[in-house]
Amino acid sequence: MKGIIFDIQRYSIHDGPGIRTLVFMKGCPLRCKWCSNPESQKSRPEIRFIASKCVGEEKCKAPCIKACLPGASSLSQKGNPKTDRELCQGCGKCAEACLYGARQLSGWSTTIEELLAEVLKDELFYASSGGGVTVGGGEPIMQVEFTREFLKRCKEYPLATAIETCGYASWEHLQATLEFVDFVYFDIKHMDPVKHKSLTGVSNDLILRNARRLLSANKAQVVVRVAIVPGCNDSEENIEATVRFVAKSGGKMIELLPYHRFGVSKYSQLDMEYELKEVQRPTEEHMRRLSEIVKSLGIEEVSGGI
Repeated sequence: MKGIIFDIQRYSIHDGPGIRTLVFMKGCPLRCKWCSNPESQKSRPEIRFIASKCVGEEKCKAPCIKACLPGASSLSQKGNPKTDRELCQGCGKCAEACLYGARQLSGWSTTIEELLAEVLKDELFYASSGGGVTVGGGEPIMQVEFTREFLKRCKEYPLATAIETCGYASWEHLQATLEFVDFVYFDIKHMDPVKHKSLTGVSNDLILRNARRLLSANKAQVVVRVAIVPGCNDSEENIEATVRFVAKSGGKMIELLPYHRFGVSKYSQLDMEYELKEVQRPTEEHMRRLSEIVKSLGIEEVSGGI
């Protein structure tokens, strides 16, 4: 059994208790306008082009172009390589040929045994800090069989496990995966279905149905996460509606994550457009006000370390 991941982040302290290794699964059913990992969206491997690292065809003779077997690589008028996204198969040959790291492959295939060997390298950190393994993405449930079996193998050691999900999946797949999970981070983007679809590309109906079932089940610790994006979902009315929904469903913890711009540069690297160019990080004052709303309605506000 193989899965496709695009990163492994070690020594993470914001995605569950203690020191954790965060595995990023590739593929996501949502297209959030503020997504900080656009390389996670498509299920197949992709090539990123980092223009600042490219020295140009005159200096390096463009071995990346010659290495591209499908003919998806060519030179722009400026002498820099460009990728035909329709033809590119994500084989990574151009990235291997690039001597300067200007072309990088986002996403690679791995077996459960290979991935388990990687996360077990940090086993001593888990034991000393009460940490473990967190599977995020993308959306891990899009590769449900691989994700479930990997988490099951983690529990055999035993390792503490957590999952980060947008909740846009069948309840059967979600439930089957949660059998081997100690902590769940469940994203809620917006409570209004029309606004949710305009911001993410999908309705929130399935997400909220799954959230209700998950929060009422009480089988794992669940933290509802809300990324606070100015002008998109940061109104006091939306946050209050979210908190009331969580409380009514039996939830106890919410984490408010202030919007950041760390992933903006990745969009041009993937020939994608970032729509929220003018949006800035929310002010500390506004975050405090939203935090007060959470606490006033009887829900605990927590950080990623719980």
